[in-house]
Amino acid sequence: KSALGRDEFSIDLESLVGDAHLIAVVGPNGTAKTSLLEQLTPYRILPSRASSYSAEAISLYDHVYGPEASKELEFEHDGVRYRSILIFRMSNKSKKTECYLQFKNGDGWASVRLPDGVMSDGKTVNYDLCVESILGTPQMFFTSVFSAQGRRPLSNFTNGEVKTLFSELLGHEHIRELGANALQVSKSLRAKLDSMRGDIARIDGLELVVKAAGNDLSGAKAGLG
Repeated sequence: KSALGRDEFSIDLESLVGDAHLIAVVGPNGTAKTSLLEQLTPYRILPSRASSYSAEAISLYDHVYGPEASKELEFEHDGVRYRSILIFRMSNKSKKTECYLQFKNGDGWASVRLPDGVMSDGKTVNYDLCVESILGTPQMFFTSVFSAQGRRPLSNFTNGEVKTLFSELLGHEHIRELGANALQVSKSLRAKLDSMRGDIARIDGLELVVKAAGNDLSGAKAGLG
């Protein structure tokens, strides 16, 4: 709106680029090149403006003109065609976001549903879970697939951040989950062991008391005899 003076803008990249492998978007400053590119992902993030790869790191309402705005993106991944729909409604009293992720099902569209039952039903949290299950975390996507302007270079990442990225890239998340579960089990067993050691120490103390009482009893009997 601010760059081109339009209330609506749409672009069909499939019909424009054909079989091209390299595409350049050319235009003067302020004509929405970055805004266009940043809409080509289903994540609820503007990576060049956000301080982190979290949907809470930026308010998309700051970029909404009028009481309602929407974004619709169709994309294909692993041979499946998806449609992302984001709807922003804003008034003086409230702000509301509805998010839907659908996949092509015959001649129509159906909501994405994860194996654990989570379905893209309009709620932002469910939408984010569905997107990440298909394309990975925002950290991975905006590091390996989509390089935004002004992003932090990989060379500035900490060892822990690089380790996390490579773990996801190599599909080792389950190993990290197993490690985290093993750590919890270890903590639980350690607490149980400490409790058992305390019980043993108390039993040893009681045995000493019983033994001393037995000695006192024997001495008392000898004195009576």
